[in-house]
Amino acid sequence: MVRLRKPLPPYTLKTPEGGKVYLPDLKGRPLALLEDEALAQSLAAREAELEALGAQAYLLAQAPRPSPLPLLLDPEGALLGAIPEGGVLVADAFLEVYHLGPIRDEEEVLEWLRFVEAQCPECVLPEADWL
Repeated sequence: MVRLRKPLPPYTLKTPEGGKVYLPDLKGRPLALLEDEALAQSLAAREAELEALGAQAYLLAQAPRPSPLPLLLDPEGALLGAIPEGGVLVADAFLEVYHLGPIRDEEEVLEWLRFVEAQCPECVLPEADWL
């Protein structure tokens, strides 16, 4: 189950060519998973900004289709079912989910990616230590 402020579950997705992508292998860079093709098109047009952030973005689908972003297939819909219509999943480089919900446009996706990139997990005390 996908939850905010929790690590992304270790799902295995597929590529249109039949390869497998194990989500934990995507650690190391901020991640955006989209289910909306129009939003993916807008975000793909800002590829230079994604690269400058060191971020990765993918369009999720249940079956192969043309995609402006790299396409990951979720045939069973396990991960797709967690992302609301018109929504996006944004995770940090450790795959902790920071946003899972509606998004107004590609600029908001980039804002979330900037936010998670600026986080410093080593700089923050666990809540129990400062409450």
